[in-house]
Amino acid sequence: MASSVRVRRLVAGLGTALVIALSFSTTGTLPVSGLPGLIISAIGSVTLYVSVALGAAIHRSYPDRHDEPRDTGRLFTEGPYELCRHPFYLFMILVQLSIPLVLVSAPGLVLAASLLPAWLLLVRIEERELLEYWGEAYREYMRRTPALIPDIRRLIGWSKVKKHASL
Repeated sequence: MASSVRVRRLVAGLGTALVIALSFSTTGTLPVSGLPGLIISAIGSVTLYVSVALGAAIHRSYPDRHDEPRDTGRLFTEGPYELCRHPFYLFMILVQLSIPLVLVSAPGLVLAASLLPAWLLLVRIEERELLEYWGEAYREYMRRTPALIPDIRRLIGWSKVKKHASL
């Protein structure tokens, strides 16, 4: 089976480059115009900005080399990892989906959506590696934390706790 490193480079790196190239070359092809097109582009812009900013913040928390579980030195379960097991992947998916929205590109949106199964495959491969390395600690983390889509009730509770902690 492929390692998560190879799949990650294909899905995140090459996938994003292809979404960008296709979206730029097919700008304005979503069948919307006027105000609806502007709203879609604005939603895409906000999503892109927030996803890049949060994804970069998560990525900065990793050591320089983080291709394998042993590279991190610890199992990440706090901060954004309290909300889902793969927050960086969630933000990368949102980046890929938001680029064609910003550019109102139908082919770009189709390509970004077609990459979703590859992201799910990557999660599955990485989960296998993490289980092999971290064992029962990761299994317990899997039981209490969703893989990609945060539980909205947990998200609301998490933000309230973080807000009160900063006061």
